[in-house]
Amino acid sequence: MHRLPSFRRLLASLPLRWRLALVSLGLLATLLISLGILISASEEQTLLTNQANALGAEASLAQGAGQGSQTQFTAAQIQAFPTMSDELASSLVSDTQRVLGQTIGVSMVSFDGRVLTAPPQQNADRHNPPLPGVTLAPSTVQQWLITRPTYLLANDNLGQRELVVLQPIVLWDKSAASNIDPSTSLVGYRKALLQLSVPTTLIDQSIATTRLVLIFGILAALGIAVALTLPLINLALRPLVEMEHVSARIAAGALSLRLTEPAARDEIGRLARAFNSMVARLEAAFARQKRFVADVSHELRTPLTGLGGSLEILLFGAANDDEEATHHLMSGMYAEVERMQRLIVDLLVLTRLDEGRLKLRLTAVEVSPLLADVCTQMQSQVHGQSLTYQVPPGLPALRGDADQLHRVLLNIVENALKFTPAGGCVELRAANEKQGWVMLEIQDTGSGIPPEALPHAFERFYRADSSRTRQSSQIGGSGLGLSIARELVEAHGGTIAISSSVGQGTTVTLRLPAHHTAHNVSRD
Repeated sequence: MHRLPSFRRLLASLPLRWRLALVSLGLLATLLISLGILISASEEQTLLTNQANALGAEASLAQGAGQGSQTQFTAAQIQAFPTMSDELASSLVSDTQRVLGQTIGVSMVSFDGRVLTAPPQQNADRHNPPLPGVTLAPSTVQQWLITRPTYLLANDNLGQRELVVLQPIVLWDKSAASNIDPSTSLVGYRKALLQLSVPTTLIDQSIATTRLVLIFGILAALGIAVALTLPLINLALRPLVEMEHVSARIAAGALSLRLTEPAARDEIGRLARAFNSMVARLEAAFARQKRFVADVSHELRTPLTGLGGSLEILLFGAANDDEEATHHLMSGMYAEVERMQRLIVDLLVLTRLDEGRLKLRLTAVEVSPLLADVCTQMQSQVHGQSLTYQVPPGLPALRGDADQLHRVLLNIVENALKFTPAGGCVELRAANEKQGWVMLEIQDTGSGIPPEALPHAFERFYRADSSRTRQSSQIGGSGLGLSIARELVEAHGGTIAISSSVGQGTTVTLRLPAHHTAHNVSRD
């Protein structure tokens, strides 16, 4: 057993095709050898049983020829009969030998295993060798009387295997009961076991021939299997080899490569399709990430450039004597700092959402103050648009985190203002829905979203068109606002949807649980 780990390590070091070939050939060899053993054993059992049945028929014939009793006695009656005398047994053996011939060994054995008479022996010389004889051990005879098998196998005095059949026989002994009628008394009956035996030479030769044929057949089958297994395994593993090569090139940076998908709908075909889908998603993710890094760099560079220019003007004292100019520069610097701060906060929120560390503090949130606060805070972003809100009376409170819901609405409204031209309007509406839900809508009359970009509106870092029409005074976004809004809304147990028509505007619809029916939802 201590060699098994070494064998496993050796097997693990082999290529996959060799491991599959060894396992397949090992299973095939095991099955063929097991089948060969079964065929050989079945043939031997059948031949021995047929031979034993033939000897049983010979024993019945010998009993009639030797004037044995044809009366059917019970096993108890036979056990009660005395053992046959040696003289009577010898006479019966001689008569039986004349009937059956010299090819069958004949002898008589008592029920306790004692040999009453052995086969007649010829004068031993080179012209007349002694006839083989089988002597069963008394224990074997006793065991036979208990189990009564069809035949026994034993070696004769020459060491050759022979098939032995035992037949209980009952004979009337005239010398012991000459004046008694056998039909009226059982006193004169004597018992013995008639033992017939024949060599199993022909059977052994037939079995040996069969085994030889099976061995050569198994070897030929294994040879054909060896010749076919490796090519077939190489053919089956060819897609995996291609996957290995393509995967190595993809790992080196060639994300545009794809596997050739097999036509078969098997495991390898499904693996190839799943692999291509995974690489496509990775390529898209890397592209979005690359675009995001560029966008963030641009977003940071723009305010930093503005800050640097304003600080340079202040540093050289160009506006020291102009209080209004100084105030204008300071206001612009503050706006740029707020811009960078919002970007950093958005990134932190996404990180916490991904790591599951954003915990919601759920309370009852009144809708009207929430919308009013959002509109007030976003007035600084309004440049010629109208920003209004409507809340019907009797609207139930929301069950949520006021700060996070405030962030959601700010992101959506800010996005709406960016792409709504001067003279347009952005409207926030609230409505009470059945089954304890509150609906919030943010509708604008901006440029809208193209149909092909609408399904990706909530994806991170996604922007339908970085040059999309918007106010010249509005700064570009990083593509995080709607994705943050969606994750925060879903964390509250709500839903968010978006609809848009190019040139007509966009509507974002939020459905959030009302306070009196909402469950205690938290995200740790």
